[in-house]
Amino acid sequence: MDYPQGKDFTDLATLQLAYDRLLHQAQHRSAFLGTASHELRSPINQIISLHQLILEDLCENPAEEREFIAQANQAIQTVLKNLDLLITLSKLDIGTLQPQLQPTLLEPLLTRVQRLVQMQCVNRHCRFSLGPVEASLSVQTDAAWLEQVLVMLIEAALAQGSPQISLTVADDAASDVVIHLGANPGEAQTPAPAALSPEFRYQLAARLAPHLNGTLEQLGPSANPTSHLGLRLPRPV
Repeated sequence: MDYPQGKDFTDLATLQLAYDRLLHQAQHRSAFLGTASHELRSPINQIISLHQLILEDLCENPAEEREFIAQANQAIQTVLKNLDLLITLSKLDIGTLQPQLQPTLLEPLLTRVQRLVQMQCVNRHCRFSLGPVEASLSVQTDAAWLEQVLVMLIEAALAQGSPQISLTVADDAASDVVIHLGANPGEAQTPAPAALSPEFRYQLAARLAPHLNGTLEQLGPSANPTSHLGLRLPRPV
């Protein structure tokens, strides 16, 4: 029996679209894993170099040797923390870890974020401002992970040398709630040992956003797309 050509064409187009989407996702994940490997390999090489200096007795005195050991210990602790974050992300991707999506008040959450980053901003001579948030405004998300994603984005802007960072909320009763993060471009800071690069922090935040019921949008100019970001979150059902 001959099937109508239109039906065959529609099925083929649907399959092709699904294939293209899966291929794009596979390429995106492959690129992300490559970046993640580099982010972990680089500080591990720094740790190996510090240990090599000690093993080859190249330290000038015992005090310098203890300093190298302390630097290596701090770096490996950061590497383990970053590795735990990647493992958690993989668990979210395959569904073995489920985010706790529930109504979350934004005002206390954003106030906590401000407290967490305030000292870092002061140390980096960066002015941080939090816009007014309606006390009753809430979104459907995982509060703990949303807090971590916002801190991660602010730390990425700090690492890029932003002298001013703002966090505001756009509330439209007829649509989603959007948390805007604005950062003026500045002179990039010297990265701390084993610290994640700003670019990889943005990638992590973008990967985590869908698990929080949200979408991370780049709203900045093409020359500096991460200077203005929007995290779109739905209202509670």
